[in-house]
Amino acid sequence: MKKTSTRLADGRELIYYDLRDDTVRDAVDRRPLERTVTTSEVRRDVLLGDAVAIASHRQGRTYHPPADQCPLCPTTGDRLSEIPDSSYDVAVFENRFPSLAGDSGRCEVVCFTSDHDASFASLTEEQARLVLDAWTDRTSELSHLPSVEQVFCFENRGRRSV
Repeated sequence: MKKTSTRLADGRELIYYDLRDDTVRDAVDRRPLERTVTTSEVRRDVLLGDAVAIASHRQGRTYHPPADQCPLCPTTGDRLSEIPDSSYDVAVFENRFPSLAGDSGRCEVVCFTSDHDASFASLTEEQARLVLDAWTDRTSELSHLPSVEQVFCFENRGRRSV
C-alpha cells in the first residue's frame, strides 16, 4: 500500500491509498474554494440528557446530487470534484461540511473506489483489504487527536441510507 497526503484548494487534507507503490499523485485541486469554516459544537439536551451536535454551517452542503455531478467521483475535464485525480483506489478527505470539527472531533469521507456504482460488497479481496488498511490507518491517526474519543466507520449509500 502506498499512502500519499496532499491538500485540497480550501486546505482540507486529502489522502490517497494506492494498491501500487509506483502510483504518482500530482493532480491539483483547481476549484476556487475558500477555506472551510466550521462552527460545530456539542450541547447537552437538559431535558433528556443527550448530547446534540449543532452544526449550522451544514445548511449549504451538497445533498443527493445527480450521478453526473457526484462530488466523490474523480475529476474529469472541467467537472471538478472533491478528488482532483482522474481515478483512485481509496481516497480519504476531511468532510467539507462536517457535523463535528475542531474541538468537537473530525469527520472524514472514505471513498472505497472511483466506480460511482460500486459498494464495499462489490470490491475484490485486494480492494477490500486496501479499504480495511485505510480504515486502520485513519483510526490510528485520529485516535491520537485530543478531540477524538471514538472512530465510527459506516457506509452511506445515498438515498438508500435515508
